[in-house]
Amino acid sequence: MSVVSTVITVITSALIVYYLLHGVLFGGLVVRAAITIARELAWPDTIAHDVTFANPLTPTVSVLVPAHNEGAGILQAVEALLELRYPHVEIIVVDDGSTDRTAAIVIDEFDLVETEVPVLVQTVPQDGATLATYRSRTHPSLILLRKDSVGRRSDAINAALRVSTSELVLMIDGDSILEPDALLHVVQPFVDDAEVVAAGGVVLPSNGARVHRGRIVSTAIPRGWIERTQVLEYLRAFLVGRSGWSSLNGLMIISGAFGLFRRDIVVEMGGLDPTSLAEDADLVLGIHRMLRDRDQPFRVVFVPEPVCWSETPSTLRVLGRQRNRWSQGLGELLWKYRRMMFRPRYGVLGCVTMPYFLAFELFGPAAELVGLSSAVVGIVLGILPARLFLTYLGVSILLSVLVSLAALLVEEVSFARYPRARDVEALFAAAFMEPLWYHLLHSWWRVTGLVRAIRRRESGWGEMTRAGFGQEP
Repeated sequence: MSVVSTVITVITSALIVYYLLHGVLFGGLVVRAAITIARELAWPDTIAHDVTFANPLTPTVSVLVPAHNEGAGILQAVEALLELRYPHVEIIVVDDGSTDRTAAIVIDEFDLVETEVPVLVQTVPQDGATLATYRSRTHPSLILLRKDSVGRRSDAINAALRVSTSELVLMIDGDSILEPDALLHVVQPFVDDAEVVAAGGVVLPSNGARVHRGRIVSTAIPRGWIERTQVLEYLRAFLVGRSGWSSLNGLMIISGAFGLFRRDIVVEMGGLDPTSLAEDADLVLGIHRMLRDRDQPFRVVFVPEPVCWSETPSTLRVLGRQRNRWSQGLGELLWKYRRMMFRPRYGVLGCVTMPYFLAFELFGPAAELVGLSSAVVGIVLGILPARLFLTYLGVSILLSVLVSLAALLVEEVSFARYPRARDVEALFAAAFMEPLWYHLLHSWWRVTGLVRAIRRRESGWGEMTRAGFGQEP
């Protein structure tokens, strides 16, 4: 019994230190993110954006929109893209084997006719055959591809990339709405610095938002606690996490829901890896490796102001599948690029970012479940001091709440995208409730994904039922 007692005490004590270390590191990211955002807000880019908008040499952008059964929101998504305040935009929607009216809605609402759209990039692979191509008579920059689905978003992106004509390519989801000035914000780093090869922006849940003619006219916190918790997750991941890593030039992930890349670099990479579950992060890590291996100066940046509003899961079943897939994708990704880890050649990304994601994002949920199980066993057997158990529980809950409140504070002080007091109060309450009901579920989903990655199980994207965007009367 003394051996068991010693083991449980050591595990619990080690995990308290683990949580504290995680809290200190993430706290450093919060500080870096807050300083970076404050610095950017101190010097508004309104004039620079106006110059970019009016300049005939402004880089052209192709927006690549994979859409599989997105009939509930595709109309508003395309309307938002057509309303973007940007001089040169090409919109390529890929109907990836939809069984609903996704293609019909785009064809009927925007007057598309079948026509030939030439393939310009043969070196990017495409598995699903293209069935037909269309172009709008009222909006000539709007193109629709219809193709067979192979169950991978990356194949739809590659199909659009093959026919794209612009200098930059923006990847978004078919259930997303961009703010009117979003492109001006996310393109600006490319205009200011020739070394920028990729840029990402903030993605926030559209659940609860109201839409009119493709524009978000009001934002509100969703009613369900599942969606509210995801708002906090997105604020932590994007506004704090990615802003902080970007400020250190160690950004590892640009969301596939809102990522802008130099087209020539993506083509040189061969497009998105069709076998990867984390194809967005896979592309970013591949770019880091390729350009650092040939000693080419480059930057991958994050822009905290433009927002892409995207629908998030509203049921535990769909959310669980998504988080399981994300965790499996992260595990496969870190294994694929494991030779970059702890190597100074790859800078902050290899020496800090990737080890952080390995220790705290990939294995963190497993550590949490092991720690909780050990603590419960210790209490049941009467061999774990109550003070140590309460310390473990308090540290884990307190750090979780503080991280969420820090992200919420940065959002409200900097941008206040949720202006109503009751919305802020709802997020405040969600921050305290999350550790009590969601944390263990989320950890279990992620551990399951980790196990699938270790066992090298195949996994598909699965289906997500879309509710669409709330319409403003």
